[in-house]
Amino acid sequence: MIALVETVPTLISLIPSCTAMNTHCRSSLLSLLAITLCAASPGHAQVGQAGMLRYPDVSQTQIVFVYANDLWLVDRAGGLATPLASPAGAERNPRFSADGKTIAFSGNYEGDSNLYTMNVGGGIPFRVTHHPGGDQFTDWTADGRLVFSTSAFTGQRRAAQMFTVPATGGLPTKVSIPYGANGTIRADGRMLAYTPNSRDNRNWKRYLGGTATDVWLFDLQDKTSQRVTHWEGTDSFPMWHGDDLYFVSDRGSEQRLNVWKSDAQSGELSQITRFTDFDVKWPAIGPGDKGQGEIVFQNNSGLFLLDLGSGQTRQVSVKIPGARESIRPRMVDVSDAISAGGLSSTGKRVAVEARGDIWTLPADKGKPRNLTHSDGVAERDPSWSPDGRWVAYFSDASGEYELTLTQSDGRGETRQLTQDTEGYKYQPVWSPNSEQIAYSDRSGTIYLHNIEAATTTRVDQHGRAEWGVELNWSHDSRWLTFSTPGASALGSSIMLYDTTSGILERVTSDMFSDSNPVFDRKGDYLYFASVRNFNGQRGSAIDSNYVYENAQVLLAVPLRKDVEFPWAEESDEETWGEEDEEDGEEPGNDEDDGETQDPDSDSDSDDEEEEDEPADDGVSGAWSGQLDIPGTGSIDVRMTITMSGGTLSGTISSALGTATMTGTLDLKSGECSGDIHTDTGITMPFTGKLSDGSLSWTIVSPDGNARMTCDRASPSSSDDEADEDEDEPAKVVEIDIEGFERRALQLPVSAGSFGSLAVNHKGQLLYSRRGNDGGIKLYGLTDDDQTEKSVTGGGGFSLSSDGKKLLLLRGSAPSIGKAGESSSPKNVKTDGMDSWIDARQEWPQIYTDAWRLFRDYFYAENMHGVDWKAVHDAYRPMIDFCVTRNDVDYVLREIVSELNCGHTYVRGGPMERGPRVGVGLLGCDYSLEDGAYRITKIIEGGVWDADARGPLSKTGVDVHEGDYLLAVDGVPMDTSVDPWAAFVGKGGQAVELTVSSAPILDDQARRVRVKTLTSESSLRYRNWIETNRATVEKDSGGRVGYIYVPDTGSRGRNDFFRQLYGQAHLDALIVDERWNGGGSFPNREIEALNRPRTNYWGRRWGMSWATPHDSHQGPKCMLINRDAGSGGDMFPYLFRQAGLGKLIGTRTWGGLVGYSGSPSLIDGATLAIPSFGFFELDGTWGVEGYGVAPDIEVLDDPALMQDGADPQLAKAIEQMLLELSTARAYTPPARPANPDRTGMGAAEQDR
Repeated sequence: MIALVETVPTLISLIPSCTAMNTHCRSSLLSLLAITLCAASPGHAQVGQAGMLRYPDVSQTQIVFVYANDLWLVDRAGGLATPLASPAGAERNPRFSADGKTIAFSGNYEGDSNLYTMNVGGGIPFRVTHHPGGDQFTDWTADGRLVFSTSAFTGQRRAAQMFTVPATGGLPTKVSIPYGANGTIRADGRMLAYTPNSRDNRNWKRYLGGTATDVWLFDLQDKTSQRVTHWEGTDSFPMWHGDDLYFVSDRGSEQRLNVWKSDAQSGELSQITRFTDFDVKWPAIGPGDKGQGEIVFQNNSGLFLLDLGSGQTRQVSVKIPGARESIRPRMVDVSDAISAGGLSSTGKRVAVEARGDIWTLPADKGKPRNLTHSDGVAERDPSWSPDGRWVAYFSDASGEYELTLTQSDGRGETRQLTQDTEGYKYQPVWSPNSEQIAYSDRSGTIYLHNIEAATTTRVDQHGRAEWGVELNWSHDSRWLTFSTPGASALGSSIMLYDTTSGILERVTSDMFSDSNPVFDRKGDYLYFASVRNFNGQRGSAIDSNYVYENAQVLLAVPLRKDVEFPWAEESDEETWGEEDEEDGEEPGNDEDDGETQDPDSDSDSDDEEEEDEPADDGVSGAWSGQLDIPGTGSIDVRMTITMSGGTLSGTISSALGTATMTGTLDLKSGECSGDIHTDTGITMPFTGKLSDGSLSWTIVSPDGNARMTCDRASPSSSDDEADEDEDEPAKVVEIDIEGFERRALQLPVSAGSFGSLAVNHKGQLLYSRRGNDGGIKLYGLTDDDQTEKSVTGGGGFSLSSDGKKLLLLRGSAPSIGKAGESSSPKNVKTDGMDSWIDARQEWPQIYTDAWRLFRDYFYAENMHGVDWKAVHDAYRPMIDFCVTRNDVDYVLREIVSELNCGHTYVRGGPMERGPRVGVGLLGCDYSLEDGAYRITKIIEGGVWDADARGPLSKTGVDVHEGDYLLAVDGVPMDTSVDPWAAFVGKGGQAVELTVSSAPILDDQARRVRVKTLTSESSLRYRNWIETNRATVEKDSGGRVGYIYVPDTGSRGRNDFFRQLYGQAHLDALIVDERWNGGGSFPNREIEALNRPRTNYWGRRWGMSWATPHDSHQGPKCMLINRDAGSGGDMFPYLFRQAGLGKLIGTRTWGGLVGYSGSPSLIDGATLAIPSFGFFELDGTWGVEGYGVAPDIEVLDDPALMQDGADPQLAKAIEQMLLELSTARAYTPPARPANPDRTGMGAAEQDR
């Protein structure tokens, strides 16, 4: 290399000697120089060993694999690879045909993940399948068909069926097993080896839960089955070599996936490979160069070949030629990656975080400015100092996130303020004097950093913080306020920390949940939100539970006892001055200029300001009085009214809650009428009269007429008072701690659900309101107009230090507007937010950041006993071999898998993605008969499922089961390809179908127009439920009901109640939660299933009423299986705990940890990090990693599931009929004879 470098100056010196005429000479020398420099560079000295070679297969002479999301070929011996296929997106599972001449794979050339084939020598890829369901290719058959799995036709997205299809295309044929994955058919075509499910992409090593896969055999000829493996852990990827079966398993002492063999004769299992550090990934079997057989697989980031004859393993050295385009530094517009921000002191610019850098963006004039330019470093949570000079943020440049300062104009110094502070940190909050910064970390610990003293003080720890603690300063920089939980599970309190004395005070009790405290700007009040509005409403017309929505109210606490009460009663009185009385001055006499002014004159006077004030209409303003309710008595009521042109609007508040009012008023007669709208959705009309400054209303309520009388407390005033009219803030904020909570005042705005709270420069409270009529609102405690006003739409917001500007972040678009009523925020300038992204710098940061975030957020600080630092070091070299973001994602999933824990997911990021082209679907099944495609079944839900009708089930569509589909949009169907090929590009569009009862396109054919679907999953799901329900109804004689629960999220809960109440009258219920995808805690469903009947109400006519009416009495059971997990684990656990009935089926997944969110990675990828784990009442961990076992185990044996049979469902029906024949059956009491009350009191039996 030294010699090459020494040659460079000589080459350079030769360039000028080439004359302008001899351009070839100069060009040649420049080329030679470039080659020499490249050769001199260690990174380009030669084509080096490649890594991240994935999804391999091997023929007798070649290996095919995926590199950089594309297909490559290399000789079995290794060497220089050649590219084979490069469609957009990632290709997977390439497999050689038996003769080694053709490769089939899953890819996306034309808009969906389908099967393709191509010649090993190159050429045009041939699309085999066209259905949009997503096809997972697994193997070839000996006779040239392709084996694949898809969940497109099952009605269960989590259960894939297996098919074969000719490599030349056509209608796929379903394999005779109910569901399965990793299918491979022995060379004689008779024996299928497969796994009933697949968890090969799961991020969970050393797993022993219910979803662990086993290898099964199914005889395709006589329909018999055999379970090959019985290990609690993972057995997967079956591969035939002759009659012997190879597979991977983690049953060995290494606790890694290794290659095992099942002997064809004895069935004895033997271990072949013994890797200890990394798993055997994505194995595939080939013939071997001499027919001995060999298996190729990925281990670590390289490829290995296992010779089945010798049992020896060797690594295949592969070199990849050409440019690594995917890892070249590139210019990226990061404006769509803005994720956090803070306004400058006056709102002229905003500091934001984008793709790991800190930027400032102008509100109007100027350009975006990158303050940090730090490839391979993450900077987060910028916060602008009130004096405008500094931007504080957290940077991981040191290896941990540390508090850092940089000058806001990008020209000054950058200082790291904290040292060696492990743990993720949240949003720095400046003190108003720009001398201190408060922040919190992942543990909820609150810190205070003094910049000049370079000290960091621990303030407190929030016991339930998930996303940091909201902190707020008093304007004098003395007090810090926040909320923390108390002893109550639902309660939290407001805290005050005195930074001068270091004393921390809890100033509200934890009787309620108090949150979001903020100081006003004068030092008089503290505002906060609190859950104190308990005004329950029935959940629905069919459910007897009460729902407590809009439970929060807003409160203000005077900080001192001497703060003037803002709503004090006023009385109009005449005043006079003693000097005027003594001097006996006459009206209109002005001694200054000696002139007499006519008091009735229209000429200018010294009272011009008074003339500019709006005239008092005598109605608008604050009112207070009494509300008299029959049977209850009188309560105090406050009201704010605005009148405009005879129209009234306003708010009413009392101990009963808050309400809004609209109406009209005739000033001449004083007559008024309108409606009062309560928080709970009740509307009550009112009529009344305004007379002598008093309002008297009659309110028509559901409980009878109420009467309200109010007197006017104060008129309204202009909203545009000058800033200088505001009282000067106190220089030092003093707080009377004693009696703090007792002084709290509930603000007269309607209850709701509130987010951010802040106080603007006028002393008005801004807050975000969620739900209906949501947005950012405003209320002025001392304003004459006491109504809530709208600021703008949006949710979270922040204010500039001076309180005059408001920052909104909608998605990734920051906008700035005035911090007042009727604000119209405008987007800031983001043009020019271009940043150079170097993958070789960014990916190591992403790797370490993901590892670090798991360290900080994982629920068990011991990381399940795993040496987490060793895991980091073991996998870190793989990052250097990554050439796509998909590769990085794979490595991240590998490290989190080492935790042996569920719910460890890696999602998103700038992955390479293929095109999307919709394929039209009709909601039907096809068969190929008489040379045409026949519609064998039209898919729909039950007769009552009006929302589960496909295109062919619509009223007026003349298409029937048994009809032939002959043409689409006038183009005849081609039966050499599958029927969905005719609908490519027609998803969700209107098409013309030509159908007939005969397979001939003649004059008898009918033309029908329908709109296609883009997915049939919902239709097939409803059809699957109805098929099961009808089976249960038929086989139980109508005594047993059937409810399917797909998940424990909103969809599953809605489906549960949708099915429950129409079957609650039946004698028994089967609750099916197989394949339940989880979601949230299913206590609501358990409560609904576990409501004991308390009594009945006899009526003169009709049926008696039951209490509770929305309950089921009688026996129940639950169906569970291996693919139910998370909430699908919790559901059967609670079902058993409540004693509701037997669990039938197979053990569930075992995923009872949960996650509540964590910071994104700098390129937008997200992590699911378990932050809480389930333990039982006996103080032991439970369910996680094992699952919930059934009381009655019923395997889904494929031999017992032919022709749609379901042995688990059959067992549930049998169990319910058995229990109905015993004392568990519920018999409601008959209505007793009418009571006889002719004597004294009630009869003895009725007492």
